[in-house]
Amino acid sequence: SSDSYHVGQESHLTKGIMTINWWERCRSSVMSGLSGRVPMAQEFAEQEYFVLHLLSVSEEPLGAGSIREELARNGMDLSEASVGRLLRGLDRRGFTTRVGFQGRLLTPAGEERLSNLQSEREQIVSTGAFLEAVRSREKEMLLEILVARRAIEREMAALAAGLRTEKDLAALRKILDRQNALLARGEPMASTDPEFHEEVARISGNKVLQSAIEIIRRSGEGASFFEYIRTKVGSQVGADHEAVYEAIVDGDPEAASAAMTRHIDNVIKDVRTYWKDHVRSLPAKGKRKGQ
Repeated sequence: SSDSYHVGQESHLTKGIMTINWWERCRSSVMSGLSGRVPMAQEFAEQEYFVLHLLSVSEEPLGAGSIREELARNGMDLSEASVGRLLRGLDRRGFTTRVGFQGRLLTPAGEERLSNLQSEREQIVSTGAFLEAVRSREKEMLLEILVARRAIEREMAALAAGLRTEKDLAALRKILDRQNALLARGEPMASTDPEFHEEVARISGNKVLQSAIEIIRRSGEGASFFEYIRTKVGSQVGADHEAVYEAIVDGDPEAASAAMTRHIDNVIKDVRTYWKDHVRSLPAKGKRKGQ
């Protein structure tokens, strides 16, 4: 029936709005921590993201009135004229299309734009998590995690060197090639770091060590955190993985263990350097300079 259809539509929209609200809380917290206010360009991007996301989760065209109501309900109280300008702008850019008097639908270009905005938001939240960790002065915890990783991962690298197959080596090479391509384009390579370490762990064949390292890695910061630190202090991010790979290719357990140890030792050194050179002057959260 029409009533049940609209109930389902409302439920679908509600789920989408809940997702938006979660991102909004993260974004607001981060932006206030970075600058104390949300820049106008950022505010417009939020409105654009909200509208595109609403359309993406809607099963029917949405009218300007419905969109305006949802914007207002989520703290973006725009005038009818402002909403109209926003929607016409999306139409002109090919992100939305009008369906008679029913409302608007998302276009394939709009889906791509939404995906790009989503990535930007994830980067903002990742940056916020980094700032929170730095402000909390969690250096000692990070170092303890890295020391534990070093003890386990050097053993796994040694095992991998003795057990690897041609298929295993091809899998590792594929990860490193993707890492190098990202580096060449100046793009973040954090996504390839856990892949490389997880692949070495898999090749090692030791389920107990795999479980232990998984627990340790989950308890610490993400790869993007360490990539940021290593880049900030001028380290050649990615070179360590190549050395580990070459030792595994050579089937040399001792060299593989030593290469993995050097890799994590380098991360430990960079964490210490970063805290010494960059964090000393950063005020803790909630404190002003001079306190």
